[in-house]
Amino acid sequence: MPGPASKNSNQIVQEWEPTEPWAVDYGDFKSMSAEAKEAVIQKEADEYGIEKPKGYKVSFHYNAEVEYHHFGSSHPMKPWRLTLAKQLILAYGLEYAMDLYQPRPATFDELAIFHDRQYLGFLQSITPQNLDSDPAKAKYLELFGFGGESNDCPVFDGLWNYVSLYSGASMHAAHNLLNQQSDIAINWSGGLHHAKKNAASGFCYVNDIVLAIQHLLTQHQRVLYIDVDVHHGDGVEQAFESTDRVFTLSYHKYGLDKWGAGFFPGTGNINEVGPTDPSNRGKGHTLNIPLEDGIDDEQYKWLFKTVTGAVILKYQPTAIVLQCGADSLGGDRLGRFNLNIKAHGFCVEHVKSFNIPLLLIGGGGYTPRNVARTWCHETAVCTGSELHNNLPMHLPYLQAFDGAENGGGMLYPNLHNTKRHDNQNSREKLQKLVAHAMENLRYLEGAPSVVVNNHGLTEAQIMRIREKVDREMREEAEDKESRESEQGRRRRERNTGGRGEHRFR
Repeated sequence: MPGPASKNSNQIVQEWEPTEPWAVDYGDFKSMSAEAKEAVIQKEADEYGIEKPKGYKVSFHYNAEVEYHHFGSSHPMKPWRLTLAKQLILAYGLEYAMDLYQPRPATFDELAIFHDRQYLGFLQSITPQNLDSDPAKAKYLELFGFGGESNDCPVFDGLWNYVSLYSGASMHAAHNLLNQQSDIAINWSGGLHHAKKNAASGFCYVNDIVLAIQHLLTQHQRVLYIDVDVHHGDGVEQAFESTDRVFTLSYHKYGLDKWGAGFFPGTGNINEVGPTDPSNRGKGHTLNIPLEDGIDDEQYKWLFKTVTGAVILKYQPTAIVLQCGADSLGGDRLGRFNLNIKAHGFCVEHVKSFNIPLLLIGGGGYTPRNVARTWCHETAVCTGSELHNNLPMHLPYLQAFDGAENGGGMLYPNLHNTKRHDNQNSREKLQKLVAHAMENLRYLEGAPSVVVNNHGLTEAQIMRIREKVDREMREEAEDKESRESEQGRRRRERNTGGRGEHRFR
């Protein structure tokens, strides 16, 4: 009869333990219990070191109801891209690296902080069912930016709920930054930068970015807005064109589209730097970087680092909002650039390196699988996580990423595998563009010293207070200069010696 096992042999036996069954594919995963599914994702996170970053907090603001809206079968905007992005983020276990929030929808009054109430009333009441039957509503369609030949902004079921959800998430993310609950706050459902105060535009109905920035301005002196969508961030620029408390920086395609018409929205040339009236405080607080088709990774990274770094150094923002529109990726249905996922993510990485409170929001992007890949990667950039290239086998909708034309089941495929645009951005053109941008920045007076709005003051009230403060400071400076001049004159008189000698001490 064998004797008892030695201490050594017992340790060896204890060290070898069979692992929990691994989900080979989603077919196995979806049949598991909720607890078993969580164990699989936890294992994924543990194996690849996904954990909360040290020294700063990242929060994720998302209400899944936003996924259930549909612009129409032929419309390029697909809220399904949000479903794919969320599932990728969860499959990699990134939820364990962030604080998760499910924001409530924004209220009518919250949206009216920026938007016209009559316009909001129209959004709240219009439906596909009453569109044709109510003549009173039909007459407002064109006035409020609906309809037209392209029908960029269709009326669809649940429209009001949709705009309330994505706007509520951006405002909630801004709130977290204000309360210092987060250093980086993310809302991928937001970023609808074309919407105007009283009109829809370019797939955008409510400008959640403006609302979030207005919220940040209640405590932050200066907010920098950066936009890397392939389309010019015209709605945000227009909203803040008369204040120096917001600086807007937009990188976008400018010029003709593939049909020979002006690329939407047709604004954002290098010479557009805000109001021309020198007395308007917003003058010089806009910088547009117009690009041509086909810019590649290295060009874009150099350009972004050079210009953004110069703006941050000069303007000294106390908070940054970064719109991460993914239609600037190569292979996008509407975009014209050649960027890969990590080059796009470099923008997030670079802005993050300044350690300034950061709100990260979505935007355009019309090839859903690549939008999802990019926003998953950029979530990982925020948390300091490294993601493996082969997509997790337990990922729902894995088939959307399979096949050579869909990226071969990888997180970082070469996005030029189906379509590459001719690069019309020569080195010389980009150098001239940067030189022009730096010249534009020279006219910026630097970081303004402002009154922080803690009391819900209007911009006009803030401007009056600032004018009073500025006037008092000028008078004080003039008085000081006058006193110093008089003291200098008296000193010279006292120290005047014989033969024109001066005895200064």
